[in-house]
Amino acid sequence: NTAAFRLWRLQKELLSKEEARLLEARALLEKKQLRHIFWVWRSRCLEMEQILALTTRIQRNLVSRCFSAWKETVEQKALYRCNVFRLRAVSL
Repeated sequence: NTAAFRLWRLQKELLSKEEARLLEARALLEKKQLRHIFWVWRSRCLEMEQILALTTRIQRNLVSRCFSAWKETVEQKALYRCNVFRLRAVSL
C-alpha cells in the first residue's frame, strides 16, 4: 500500500509539474502573440501617421498652388486694366 501510495504521489507530482510547464508555455505563447499583435498595430499606426502627414503636405501644396494661380490671375487682370487705362489716356 505504501509503495502504491508513493507511486501515486510521484505520478501526481510529475503531472502537476507537467501542467505547470504547460501553463508556462501557454503564457509565453500568449505573450508572444500579444507582442506580435501590438507590433502589427503599432506598425499600422505609424503607417497611418505617415500617410496622414503626406496627405496634409499634398493638400497644403495644392492649396498653395491654387492660391498662387489665383494671385497671378488677379495681378494679370490688374496689369491689363492699367494697360487699358494707359492706352485710353494715350489715345485721347
